[in-house]
Amino acid sequence: MKRNILVLIISIIAACITITDLQAQEAGTTRTVSGIVTDYLNEPLLGVCILVKGSSTGVISGVDGKYSIGVPENAILLFHYIGMETQEIPVNNQQVINITLEDEFTKGLQPAQRINLTTKQNERTEADNSFAFKIFRKVSKQEGVNTFFSPLSLNMALGMLYNGATGETRNEIVEKLGLAGFSETEINDYYQKISQALLGVDPTTDISIANSIWYRDNYSVKNRFVETGKEYFDAEVRALNFNSSKAADKINNWCAEKTNNKIKNIIGSTIPDEMMMYLVNALYFKSQWQRDIKFDKKKTKLDNFTKTDNQKKKVNLMEQTSNLYYFADEYLQCVEMDYGNRAFSMVAVLPSKKMNLNQFVDYFDSEKLQNAVKNLRFQKVWLKLPRFKTECNLSLSQSIRDLGMEQIFSGGFANISDKDLWVSDIIQKTFVEVNEEGTEAAAATSIFMVGAAGRPKRIEPVRFFADRPFLFLIREKSTGVILFIGRMDEPCE
Repeated sequence: MKRNILVLIISIIAACITITDLQAQEAGTTRTVSGIVTDYLNEPLLGVCILVKGSSTGVISGVDGKYSIGVPENAILLFHYIGMETQEIPVNNQQVINITLEDEFTKGLQPAQRINLTTKQNERTEADNSFAFKIFRKVSKQEGVNTFFSPLSLNMALGMLYNGATGETRNEIVEKLGLAGFSETEINDYYQKISQALLGVDPTTDISIANSIWYRDNYSVKNRFVETGKEYFDAEVRALNFNSSKAADKINNWCAEKTNNKIKNIIGSTIPDEMMMYLVNALYFKSQWQRDIKFDKKKTKLDNFTKTDNQKKKVNLMEQTSNLYYFADEYLQCVEMDYGNRAFSMVAVLPSKKMNLNQFVDYFDSEKLQNAVKNLRFQKVWLKLPRFKTECNLSLSQSIRDLGMEQIFSGGFANISDKDLWVSDIIQKTFVEVNEEGTEAAAATSIFMVGAAGRPKRIEPVRFFADRPFLFLIREKSTGVILFIGRMDEPCE
């Protein structure tokens, strides 16, 4: 968007600059220097002004970032682009000068490096994403408007739970999570690799993945389960006096600290007598839009948003026209917006007008997401997206039961303790805010485990106008790992 404005301004003077350059060449006092100007992601920059210092001679880089300019002896070239640092390069005897321009945000920033997974680890990602859509479909019907859910947070918590399961309970987890064909070590290695890699793939993104195991201090927990949690999930393991009035505060404060105070009360203020253990995952994400696609606040304005019931609501719609990755077919439109160094992105998915969002949630799955992402093409998009903020408090137990994972609510955790133990509930709390600058999101998932005292429970730009309900996902692009998935039925700030 900013580039287009810049090009319009510079184009007005480009002809004059080029004429000056040609006149100098005709005088026979110059030699030619050429090259390519790129940004920090090695993408060509259109509209860079290249000037000979101390003269009016200059040219403008083309759509492919290429330039060619006549220079006198001992010339110094100035490379100028709005929003980036001007660079001075002595020509000396060089005939080709390729240069990368940076701004303060991207200075020294390296393009995203691909996270390399093995074939089996890629299969693990696909299985997790498939399970994510199945759960989201259930939770979406249960919660309805503005559901926001973290597959990664749930999968990390279930990964810890898997290590404690035995017998039929473990077999059921393996079946429903698609773990067949993977050894215990392979499963744990995968979650360890993903969590560590996500933390380091983009230095401009603030991301935190934390796990913890909290258990009643007089409850006997097997050392192997504890050590596996520490080794593969980097879990903080604490034995607490659950009868203490401060025990719940310690767990809740840990969760708040790991999510930048976005998730403050993952468990209640008191701990029931039958509660023996909590397995908790906390996930936090905050990142700015990639430089070229930040929204201009001056263009954000109140406009109509058509809700699922066809009622109109005035919301703040952000707007821009820029080159984005886009795909459309008869069922959907899909646009991808990158963060930071482009390791992470948001994918917004707008159903066709022949389907409402509830129907679309039933239709859309991980395979259709993969197809859309595979067919994204870079093109000019006129984009409107609401500014929004939402929070959810999800009980995932019934959704997990509905998918056939029943045994965890009855027992079968001999790898945790010799005493009876089962899952009583799985709670996830989430937060997301999307605005002109970027996105902040957080999730915490807690698996509640009770003992015997308790009872189990159940060119012309295409238009992408998200002025009606849509889905959105935050994912790591090279692996396809989905951190968050949500539906936006009624934007609120």
